[in-house]
Amino acid sequence: MKKIIKLTQKPKISNILLLAISISILFHTSVQAQFGLKNALKDKAEKILKETLKEKTSEKAASYDTLSFNYAIAFLDKTASFQNKQKDEGIIKTANFMLGEDEKKTEQEKLRQLYDFANISYGLGNYFMTESYLRAAIIASQTTDTASNPIYYKSLGLLGVIYNNMGRFKSAEDFTIRALSGWERMQGEKSIGYLAEMSNLAVLRMNEGDYLKAEDLMSQLENKLLKIKEEQPLPYAIYINNKAILNQYMGRSAEALKYMKQCIAVSEESLSESNDTYLQFLTNQAILEQENGELDKAEATFEKVLDLQSSFLKIGKKSEANLAHTKANIAALYVEKGELQKAETSLKEAYELYKESKGIDDLETAEVQADLGNLYRYKGNNKEALNYLEEALYTRERKLSETHPKVVQNKEDIALCQWQIGELDKAYSSFKAVMEISMEFIKTYFPALSEAEKTKYWEQLKPRFFRFYNFATSNHQQKPELLEDLIRYRLATKGILLTASTALQNEIYNSDDAELKSLYNEWLDLKQQLANVYALSEDDIKEQQINVDSLEQAANSKERALASQSKAFTKAFESRNLDLNKVQAKLKVGEVLVEVIQFPIYDKQLSDNSAYVYLVIKSSGSPQLIYNDKGSELEGRYFAYYNNVIKQKFKDDYSYNKFFGPIESAVAANKKLYISPDGIYNQLNLNTLKAANGQYLIQQYDIRYIGHPNDLLTQKSNQLTKTSTAFLLGNPSYGNSAIQQLPGTKKELDVISQYLKAQLKVQNYTEEKASEYNLKQTVSPYVLHLASHGFFLEDDNLQNNLMGIQIQYIQQNPLLRSGLLLSGAATSEATGSSQSFNQADNGVFTAYEAIHLNLANTEMVVLSACETGRGDVKAGEGVYGLQRAFIIAGAQSIIMSLWKVDDAATQQLMSNFYKNRASSGNVAEAFRKAQLSTMEQYKDPYYWGAFIMFSR
Repeated sequence: MKKIIKLTQKPKISNILLLAISISILFHTSVQAQFGLKNALKDKAEKILKETLKEKTSEKAASYDTLSFNYAIAFLDKTASFQNKQKDEGIIKTANFMLGEDEKKTEQEKLRQLYDFANISYGLGNYFMTESYLRAAIIASQTTDTASNPIYYKSLGLLGVIYNNMGRFKSAEDFTIRALSGWERMQGEKSIGYLAEMSNLAVLRMNEGDYLKAEDLMSQLENKLLKIKEEQPLPYAIYINNKAILNQYMGRSAEALKYMKQCIAVSEESLSESNDTYLQFLTNQAILEQENGELDKAEATFEKVLDLQSSFLKIGKKSEANLAHTKANIAALYVEKGELQKAETSLKEAYELYKESKGIDDLETAEVQADLGNLYRYKGNNKEALNYLEEALYTRERKLSETHPKVVQNKEDIALCQWQIGELDKAYSSFKAVMEISMEFIKTYFPALSEAEKTKYWEQLKPRFFRFYNFATSNHQQKPELLEDLIRYRLATKGILLTASTALQNEIYNSDDAELKSLYNEWLDLKQQLANVYALSEDDIKEQQINVDSLEQAANSKERALASQSKAFTKAFESRNLDLNKVQAKLKVGEVLVEVIQFPIYDKQLSDNSAYVYLVIKSSGSPQLIYNDKGSELEGRYFAYYNNVIKQKFKDDYSYNKFFGPIESAVAANKKLYISPDGIYNQLNLNTLKAANGQYLIQQYDIRYIGHPNDLLTQKSNQLTKTSTAFLLGNPSYGNSAIQQLPGTKKELDVISQYLKAQLKVQNYTEEKASEYNLKQTVSPYVLHLASHGFFLEDDNLQNNLMGIQIQYIQQNPLLRSGLLLSGAATSEATGSSQSFNQADNGVFTAYEAIHLNLANTEMVVLSACETGRGDVKAGEGVYGLQRAFIIAGAQSIIMSLWKVDDAATQQLMSNFYKNRASSGNVAEAFRKAQLSTMEQYKDPYYWGAFIMFSR
């Protein structure tokens, strides 16, 4: 019989052992990195030394533990500034020694000490060591009553802040919510602990890109923090700062600046001018003033920061590095003001300060060397620029990995200099290395990023590709291999945000497999950890004792496990590298593919003027590159002219030469054109252009729009089954006369039903049944036909509250600018309902909501409505609107309109289309024939040319 052992008291565990246990847990669970404690200070220290150390660490704990709570503070200047690392790096080395001297300490004292050391590590920016201390503290808490132990909840909260700073958002959410719930149970919703974690959760949502939830949380916080503002002004100041940054992220710069000034006024009640947080608040204000175009005010604010730092430097309270950093910041402002000499002077002063305080081979010294190099490059002094850039690279390559973003950017800057001074071979070699590293990073890490993270990262990386396109198009005749590189990089990244990632997340999160969800979240966390580790210097990795190999092996292991359990996961990782030979083999004689590339023209920097490149690919031979430097004219007055004459039904003998002329001779001998559009070519219908011989392009060519050349290799037709359906929606009851009813669409659906019912089970939804709810319930209909009013909102059409959607969310997310109006939409518009767009079926069906439809087996979506093809056009990404949304949702083809359409002509076009499709089964052929037959009755392209078909 087994003995039952009764414990009369909780076991004591030494802090050193706890730290070892936490490190072991980190290794064996999701972290998989080996941390260890240095065997420093092995000799016994004298008693007086230990007392001194205790005093110093207590002081540090107080300075880093604001009001005993850690707040996530959003800063616009996220570079390595205002650090105490140089001054205090010795403090952390004493911590492990002191942890061993714990025999006479109570369990609570040991717990507090672990938490204090975690705070010190956090203040020094050593997140990995902070994590190990905090996990040790959490384990130590198990020997106490955690339900009433504030240190336990503080440890959970600080771990959430750490993970938030590291970009490990899933883990951050877990620990922050655990801390939030703990404070609520222990002290209630009015407690400072609860408010601190609520504030941290708001910053987490902001960093995730979920601005709606972030703002909602901040609104809940405001009244609660106002009540304690007099006693505790700093939490309120941090709240106002974070609210300012949220407004800046959402494009409301003027509001952001107003809040930032309010933050500084409040913070002055509790922070001295020497406080690093106060100086960061001032820096935020300067950056916001600069963003608002208030350059003189921004300069004055930066000067105030400089004056404060200079005065504190004289009495030993600040370091030269802090002053140097601000001088580098103000130099960027001088560049924007066109005061290049002042910028150069400021950077040189920063350079001397860094050399004096950090040394010539320090990374921050290298940072300002690179800034000087780029300033000289901008001024056209490329030889001087190269000197500084190469010195910076020398330091960085010794201290950072070859794939570190700073190293890669440094090499690109050198490539630009080499190009500008005519060293073509060297420039090509430098560019090639940079582009290959960038491609590898995209391939390895992009699938693990959220949609918001992908968008943010691609916005930062995209200019590099644009600069390379400029280099390649300028020099491909001297170096033909550049054309091959251009094609490969372009086609590997075109539509990079339009991937299977949304389908991947939907499949996994909608799964009932808890193990799969857990595995996926652990994999995401590991990938984010690796991204963070790769951004560290070699010294930091060594100092924090991170085993990169262990992390990589753990990530690969979980990746293989996911691939074996999820088809969507495997699909998300499929390479988009184009095999040009396979594409050419797919093209028949008489067929040609035209890949359109739009990018800004480079002249020392990327300008506001656009260029277009047309890559003409035939069934054999080398691709042909055609360059058009009139992109800005195409997007401006030429498109405005085209748009106007179409709508006014005027004769147009002008647009053909502008939009089709550049490629006319290159494609003339062919009959079928596959157009993979970009830029303004997403907004016009080439079929409507009239040649000099009086024929429209639709009469001369069979034009097929595709999203990516790879689509030629992956085109498939979904198979009809006995259960295949057609979902038809039209003539919604909008709610009142504010939105015109569409009785003609009911007739349209009746006619279409006659052609579909022989093959499909037809489901008709009209009037009140033409609702968001019914649309969202449909699952992969073979045909999805929606006949209703569409909308697209330009900036000057936006109101404070439009159709139940707050303007700030429309401005931030372009997928909210376009959509369809369904039953009840007029009621939502009249009431100005502010319900959440993704929760309420209010009749306003946005592209954002369309993404989440399940159209995995849908052959085609037909949007028989006005302007359903419009949206925000982004270079290389297509149209952010209904087109993008339905393709992401899974549809194979989509038919949509570019301008407001005539009801009678639309009904005839749709009737002809479905009739042709029923007889031929080929969607593209049926659509072209329908347009040609409609042209016989309605001669003007306004009637027959509004609709285009886009396939993937």
